[in-house]
Amino acid sequence: MKIGIDIDDTIAYTNERLIEEAVKYDKEFLKGRGFKDKNAYKFVEMFYWSKDNVQSFFNYVRGTDFFLKLEPIPGSVEYINKLYDEGYEIYFMTFRTNKNPLVHKMTKEWLSNNGYKYHKLFMRSDDKGILCKENEVSIFIDNTYEHYESALSLGIDAILFDTIYNRDIDDVKRMSSWEEIYNYIKEVSNDTNS
Repeated sequence: MKIGIDIDDTIAYTNERLIEEAVKYDKEFLKGRGFKDKNAYKFVEMFYWSKDNVQSFFNYVRGTDFFLKLEPIPGSVEYINKLYDEGYEIYFMTFRTNKNPLVHKMTKEWLSNNGYKYHKLFMRSDDKGILCKENEVSIFIDNTYEHYESALSLGIDAILFDTIYNRDIDDVKRMSSWEEIYNYIKEVSNDTNS
C-alpha cells in the first residue's frame, strides 16, 4: 500500500516558524506595520503586504537555512518509519518549489537528518490529488483542505491533519496525532486484506 504524506505542518512545524520569520522580514526589510489579521492564513491577508512582498519574502526564506531548522511533529518519524518497515511505500508530496535546488537539497537533508524513511519525494506538488492518482496512492495525509479535497474527489482515502487554520472546516476525516494516523492505516489495510 502506498501512503502519500505532505511535509509542512503535517510532519514539520512550519507555519509558526514561517510567521516568526515574516514578522522579522516585515520589520527589517519592509518597515512594515505588523499584522493586519494575525489569524489569517495567507500573508497578503495577515500583513499589509502585496503579492510582490510575499514573493520577495519566500525568495528570501529559500535562500536561508530555514527548512533545516524546522522541528518534526511528535510521532511523525516513529510512525512513518514503522509503516516503512512494515512494507508500506512512503511518498512525501510537498508544495515546496522544485525550481530552487537549495530548497530541494534542504528538504532531502531535513528528512535525512531527522531519520525519516521513504521511497520518493515529490516537490512542487500543485495538485496532490492528481499526483496521488498517478502514483496509485491509497491513503493521503495533508493539512491543507484543498489538497485533501482533491485527493478525496479522485477516490483516494484522505486524512486532514489537524492544524489551527483548518479547524473551522467540518465534515472531514481529521486526525491530530501520528499514532492515530498509524492505527487508522493499519485498520484500513487489515480490512483490505481480509
